[in-house]
Amino acid sequence: MTTGCVLDVLIYVYDHYMMSDPADIPGRAQMFSELARQGFTMGQVVQAMEWLSVLAAGSERSPSVEGEPPPRALRVYSEGELGRLSPECRSFLARLDRDGVLTPEQRELVIDRALALDVEEPTFEQLRWVVLLVLSIQPKQEAAFARFEALMVGERSALRH
Repeated sequence: MTTGCVLDVLIYVYDHYMMSDPADIPGRAQMFSELARQGFTMGQVVQAMEWLSVLAAGSERSPSVEGEPPPRALRVYSEGELGRLSPECRSFLARLDRDGVLTPEQRELVIDRALALDVEEPTFEQLRWVVLLVLSIQPKQEAAFARFEALMVGERSALRH
């Protein structure tokens, strides 16, 4: 899937580096060279690395404990968020919250990072990638990751019928 934005870089990084053993991840300069060879512009790569840095910093501030039920919280969207997040995206976030896939802190991180993409209005598919990136960068999220995966498989099955 090509989105024409920094998300392309993030997806490439996810596919090639994030699920790798930390010892196998190349240094910053080597990673930049590899991404340039793949056709990404330096601006896209820098923006993606900054996006990931903010994500990593947000993940450190909001650790969650696996197996602990997430606290319930009502999310009220600002006017700017309503203008950029489609009803489909907001509904999806509410479902992830309700199904215990995301904690309120993770949901806020997903919203922040989705709105930080270089697109006017993140699509449902882009939002799914942001959720995947948020869950994958945080430690001990295996159960949440499995719930997210099951939800995505269920949605794909429903779309085929």
